[in-house]
Amino acid sequence: MSPGSSGRAGGDGTPADAERFRDVLAELRADGCNLLVVGDAPRRLFTAASAGLLGGPDETRYRLLAITDASSRSVVERLPDPEAVPGSLAETTEVVNHAAPPRSVAEEAGRPEAPPLSDISEPSVADPELAGLQADLAEAMAAFDCHAGGLDPGQLRVGVDSVGALVEHYDEDVVRRCLRVVTGYVSDYDAMGHYVLTEPYGSDRADRFADEFDAVVELRAVDAAGRDHGAEERWHVPSRDLTTDWLPL
Repeated sequence: MSPGSSGRAGGDGTPADAERFRDVLAELRADGCNLLVVGDAPRRLFTAASAGLLGGPDETRYRLLAITDASSRSVVERLPDPEAVPGSLAETTEVVNHAAPPRSVAEEAGRPEAPPLSDISEPSVADPELAGLQADLAEAMAAFDCHAGGLDPGQLRVGVDSVGALVEHYDEDVVRRCLRVVTGYVSDYDAMGHYVLTEPYGSDRADRFADEFDAVVELRAVDAAGRDHGAEERWHVPSRDLTTDWLPL
């Protein structure tokens, strides 16, 4: 589920709660938002959630993904089929490679059925204070805004995977400052940004970063027996004192 979509929700599961959550999602999409994605969940669920938040092929969107430790396959799985999207995926997508050491997502994608990535821009950046990462993301957002002739609310989707890898290589205060810069740019363009942190909701690290974001999306795997899904998400929006029920991912 992603901002702007519909579904049952709410702290008590009532129709009023569901309507309130839909209103909050609409506001997040219209005003721009930054989401922290957490959970005690398999990595594949973070990939699935990221794919949903980057948006499907139903309308023209610009996608900007910064990777630090995401696998090349997971990057491919987040992107729509280039044959299904309006316009050119190469003109509307950029992958900023901040892996250490850098590795090419396009060269490592490897799956014959995967959409080709060779035409997608993939700058590699490594810097001691994350200034290079901030600059590359800011420049890409500005370029997309120029290409679009002005981005519509929610048209630009930004992802960072993962915050945990950044904290492993940089001081936490440096990472926090970087995120504040990036989330500020996301808000300036009324974009939707999501930031992966593979930590349980309520963990010390998740709690320390949660205040930097508009909402926290919590993931979990569930037994698919007797259900039509094997993964769920729950949204926490502290500014609205709102926590949803568990929803199918």
